[in-house]
Amino acid sequence: MQSTEINVAVLGTGVVGQTLATKLVAIGHPVTMGPRQAGNEKAAAWAAPAGDLACEGSFADAASSGALDVNATSGMASLDALAAPLGDFAPGAPLAQVIST
Repeated sequence: MQSTEINVAVLGTGVVGQTLATKLVAIGHPVTMGPRQAGNEKAAAWAAPAGDLACEGSFADAASSGALDVNATSGMASLDALAAPLGDFAPGAPLAQVIST
């Protein structure tokens, strides 16, 4: 079976975002974790030990890099999170919603 890399943007640095991002990197997908602002401590702490396929940036950085975008922000902050990078999403990239309240 042939493996296909998919660049994934994970918006959100909480347990759900980190869990999904970690598994995606483990199975060979490059992941950019996007917090509200680049340099976020939680995103940097996740990316450092996660390996060469992991990096972090802002919401907009992540959104522009993803062939698949995953919204893992909290339910109450989700609309704000998506409004910030709205113009930066790669054309045609699907958006998976995995938010909670």
